[in-house]
Amino acid sequence: MALTTVKDAAHARRNALAVAKERGVRWVRLAFVDVLGIQKSVSIPVGELDAAFEGKVTFDGGSIDGFVRGEEVDMVLRPDPATFTVLPWVEEGQVEARILCDIAMPDGTPFEGCARTTLKRVLEDAGDVLQSVQAALEVEYYLFELAEDGSPTTRTNDAGSYFDFSANDRGQEARLDTSVALEAMGIPISSAHHEHGAGQHELDLAAAGVLTMADRLLTVRGVVRRIAQRRGLHATFMPKPLEESAGSGLHVYFALGDVDEAVRLHAIAGLLDHAPGFTAVCNPTVNSYKRLVAAWDAPVFTVWSQRSANALVRVPPAFGTTPPLIEVRSPDAACNPYLAMAALVEALADGIRARNLPGDPFTGSTYELGDRFRTEHGIRQLPKSLRQAIAALDEDLVIRGALGDHIYHAFRDAKLAEYERYRRAVHPWEREAYLRTF
Repeated sequence: MALTTVKDAAHARRNALAVAKERGVRWVRLAFVDVLGIQKSVSIPVGELDAAFEGKVTFDGGSIDGFVRGEEVDMVLRPDPATFTVLPWVEEGQVEARILCDIAMPDGTPFEGCARTTLKRVLEDAGDVLQSVQAALEVEYYLFELAEDGSPTTRTNDAGSYFDFSANDRGQEARLDTSVALEAMGIPISSAHHEHGAGQHELDLAAAGVLTMADRLLTVRGVVRRIAQRRGLHATFMPKPLEESAGSGLHVYFALGDVDEAVRLHAIAGLLDHAPGFTAVCNPTVNSYKRLVAAWDAPVFTVWSQRSANALVRVPPAFGTTPPLIEVRSPDAACNPYLAMAALVEALADGIRARNLPGDPFTGSTYELGDRFRTEHGIRQLPKSLRQAIAALDEDLVIRGALGDHIYHAFRDAKLAEYERYRRAVHPWEREAYLRTF
């Protein structure tokens, strides 16, 4: 699988510097993510951009989750010039650009805890069986009202449902503004619409390379929030903000290029085989498992189908186009985009190498599957909690290998600590159920 060449990088670097000068950029934000997928950044004057390309910008790795602990290590930001983009808004007359970075050690070697570098490694390693793979995304999120003090609420004046339109809907206006802003940043939107929940929206990102798509998801999350804020709203990619409304998922589509049907079936089998193992990575919060229940078309079993809306993997009808797309419906947008893509690509590749088959496609609602049928057909249930998902990850050596030892342990430690905080917390439901009864 071809990655960026030195010649391509040099051209992109010259182009970034030229665009910065042409557009009057004053500041450049160097951005990267920690192991949890939270975006971090440092802004430099545009005059320092060339120095940044030379690896002259460092930061304290001991202060970033999942990086180096117990000691201060000056880590190096390696900006990827292909990701340079001018932000489509001006703050106090200052034009700002953003560029995404890989992380290197002081000696210039790649940092094993860098999620973006991890995805690059997985894509390169998968090149023996995935010579061509692209991805597309459906990204769901909610827009809520702000309280008088500016804090987010879960209130919305929007009463719409799937594909509804209202000319007076601020969410509709924010979604349009977001689509325009993303297009201006070079991120094509194939469609945008209202989703099932009141206040819920979806942006569909046109297909591109897997690394590019992970970069774009990171950008989309930031732009959606910024535009919502400018419209007096709060955007959240929380998987299940409302108990009685649909959760927000991240549907990932893969196009494997010119492969035969057997290879595609092997890839589907890989996704089903490794689904319990990659769930912790693709559904990384305690709240994620409030969405993965038998409601609102969320997947709960390792089943594939052509039409069932609640199957884990779908190969929807191509509608006259080829090749067919493989849709994975379980992830949510709270994930680290690079680690989620790395886990999914590794599952695809392992299925092709192992030459396993997924069985016949399922028809109907997977929610009606009985225990006997599932046992006879080797169908497993997805983890019901973050703790179960971590246990499944522990047992999946393939997905652990995709993450690498450093990220696996850093991610695992962070998520077990998160689950323990949740386990010890006393929730409003408990007080309502028990305070007067006992």
